[in-house]
Amino acid sequence: MSIYSTGKNIISLFYALEKAVQVYDLRNDVVTGTAKKFGHILRTLLNIYPQVELVRYREYVFFNKQRLRFEIDGYASLQFIHDKMKQLRIRSLIILPGINEEELILLCLALKKNRDEFPSEFNAKRFAYVRIEYTDAEEETPDFLADGQRVKRIYFKALKVTKNLMNNLWKNQSVDVKSSKRVVHSLVNALSQDEFGLLALTAIKNFDEYTYNHSLNVGILALALAQRIGFSKKSLAKIGTAGILHDIGKVSIPRDLIYKPTRLSEQEWDILKHHSEYGVKQIIKTRGLDETGITSLIVAYQHHWNYDFSGYPFHGKETLQSTFAKIVRICDSYDAMTTARIYQPVPYIPSIAIRVIWKLSGQCFDPLLAKVFIQLLGLYPIGSCLEMSDSFVGLVIGQNEGYPTQPTVKIVATMQKDSIDGPIIDLSVDKGHKIIRAVYPQQYNINPADHLT
Repeated sequence: MSIYSTGKNIISLFYALEKAVQVYDLRNDVVTGTAKKFGHILRTLLNIYPQVELVRYREYVFFNKQRLRFEIDGYASLQFIHDKMKQLRIRSLIILPGINEEELILLCLALKKNRDEFPSEFNAKRFAYVRIEYTDAEEETPDFLADGQRVKRIYFKALKVTKNLMNNLWKNQSVDVKSSKRVVHSLVNALSQDEFGLLALTAIKNFDEYTYNHSLNVGILALALAQRIGFSKKSLAKIGTAGILHDIGKVSIPRDLIYKPTRLSEQEWDILKHHSEYGVKQIIKTRGLDETGITSLIVAYQHHWNYDFSGYPFHGKETLQSTFAKIVRICDSYDAMTTARIYQPVPYIPSIAIRVIWKLSGQCFDPLLAKVFIQLLGLYPIGSCLEMSDSFVGLVIGQNEGYPTQPTVKIVATMQKDSIDGPIIDLSVDKGHKIIRAVYPQQYNINPADHLT
């Protein structure tokens, strides 16, 4: 059994024992039987590892340094343990060799207490084989995630490779396919450890390099959405590559048209639409017809098809859109809406773009995928600028799983437009702060990149 599967099993048994202790007498067979199962798997693990550790960091739960994902299978148990640790300000819960069923039951009893009572209750029990570390409002990054620059290096390396790939194709020069493959696998690994850290970087827009930024951002968003619905690692590599290459057909269109500073004429727009077809040729040229290449060319061809069979290139109802293309359709639209371009100097506020995705689900977008995408980004995606009820302005820096309307924000300004280095506030915990509305960060002279990199 993998460490990931083992972690899910631990969470499931922990959740079951906590619930049993809340409902039954401690001598009930349900309590003792669950404690016995939990104790057995812990002792087995402790023959392999020096300790078993659950760490909560922001919206993540890690089991022995492996991040556990919120998936349909086991969602309730992971959500419960995450919320319990969060409510009690537990940063890490460490179980040591020697743990027994009695101590596990006592631990679950202590966890029934509220935030103020728990520390004294835990200390009074004098646990021999359980250690607790607490956190404060300004959460310290765990040691195994301390190198926050790693995700940024991966992102900007991927951006460089994407730029080189497209520039070389524009110039009819050879491309380095191996670099592209390595970059995608690096993104998959980075996403498995720090999903929102990588997503945060997609909120940083570069007006001058829209084509490259957009291609990479779509790849990352597609990876995150595909991971949420349970794609295998092999399939994640395919969708990540397909997302990055979805617009590669544009290299077959004159640059003057791609970067035209005014709105396109109807004739020019018709030319641009052919990038979907040109993409098939370019992908065969760069990747050949391996599995990833086939997936990428299908996505390049279909990523402007709509759920209701409209869109381009024209297709009949007998031709079904692939799931990969449906994913990229959503991610492409969202990133395009939220990015300033020559003919769209004022982009959509992220929260408005989310509402457009929802409004057009069933028409342009697959309804189920649209729902998962919105759950992934939240109603106020990372990078959103929010006016708060206490006359401060906050920037969304993280989401709270299960609370899409209550993100984590960093206070960065006052409504009088004074920049401040304010606290980080978790709106799912601190109910004293309310969101008034989302606004453009430029209204308060805020550059989201200053706080997200």
